[in-house]
Amino acid sequence: MKPFLLIVIAIIFNFTASYAQKDPELSAALSKISAASTLNNTLATLNLTSPRLIKAMGGKENALKRFKKSMEGIHKDNVKIDSVINYTDREITTVKNIEYCFFPQLIIFGIPDSTKKMISYSTLMAIKEPAVKGWTFLDYSGLNDEKLNFLFPELAGKLDFPRGDIKPLVIPNEEVNSSIDLIMKSIDESMKKMKSVATK
Repeated sequence: MKPFLLIVIAIIFNFTASYAQKDPELSAALSKISAASTLNNTLATLNLTSPRLIKAMGGKENALKRFKKSMEGIHKDNVKIDSVINYTDREITTVKNIEYCFFPQLIIFGIPDSTKKMISYSTLMAIKEPAVKGWTFLDYSGLNDEKLNFLFPELAGKLDFPRGDIKPLVIPNEEVNSSIDLIMKSIDESMKKMKSVATK
């Protein structure tokens, strides 16, 4: 548990951003995409995915096929998403009429060993731009700088939320809740410290 937690904290501590007022519309969209992931609703996931990413994937039809193939691969290994927990005390940054923010999240998986769960750390990026209705999302952790700069050239050099290769943590069922509480508390403390530093 300790190495996993330390790596998560290290990634969060490296984050810097400008701050703006929170958006209730974003909270609603975040809840929808989290539910879509948990329910394996690939169509809902597609509708909430950044159009720029969908275009880069070859359009909606190809993107939907890739989403379905990805979920089928997970289920083939007898793994399923039980829940998605987002750190929601987020801040929104605006650059060239594009609003964006990042959500550290924990994804809890059911695995073949029913006595254990797997906890995976990821970062979701939310985007809102004038030409697109509402907030859309992409998996920030799964994209390198080159791909992000291709998708959002307007934000090149400004997406400074760090990404890290954190291996999933497999723990006994009875330790899941306490582990989640500990990790989320650590993330919360780290984010509050960064805000305090940014406002000085």
